[in-house]
Amino acid sequence: MRRERVRSAIWHNERLYMIEDIPAYVCDTCVEQFYDPQATDLLRVLTENGFSSAKAVREVLVPVFSLAGLVPVERPVVYEQPEIY
Repeated sequence: MRRERVRSAIWHNERLYMIEDIPAYVCDTCVEQFYDPQATDLLRVLTENGFSSAKAVREVLVPVFSLAGLVPVERPVVYEQPEIY
């Protein structure tokens, strides 16, 4: 595990917010991020307040893609057990 500053995206009321410089522990093996407890509390407060008290440092244009009509809706889920040798 190493300490690093990471970013995350949060959907709130149909809007996407990106938060940068979050103190976190990052696993060198799986790259999973574990937030510092104080950072988790701040993220919760920002979300509960609808980001109203936060001032954006910049804005990012995000392209949006859709898979509508490309994946059959009624497609059954099939899980195949991998062969173990």
